[in-house]
Amino acid sequence: MNTTQNILNYFGQEKVQIVIVAFGPGLKFLLANSPVKQRIAALDAEGVEFDACHNTMLQFQKKLGHMPELVPSAVVVPAGIVRIMQLESHGFDYVKP
Repeated sequence: MNTTQNILNYFGQEKVQIVIVAFGPGLKFLLANSPVKQRIAALDAEGVEFDACHNTMLQFQKKLGHMPELVPSAVVVPAGIVRIMQLESHGFDYVKP
């Protein structure tokens, strides 16, 4: 999330659109009890979109016995990798953390 803040600071939120796609083990940071949920809320207020992979959520459901609860700003997408591919096809740059 430091990278996200650095990008926002450099370009300004009016000139850049940032979408963070969480899948696999990375989904943990979007869970409702995440230790970084306040940072997520702050970045959400600056226009950052947070997408959560539904396929990964189904894997969590198998382990937990229920669907995981996410932070309020998370948007569930069918598949994280497909979302990344869609974003790239629309001109987004993929930045690895």
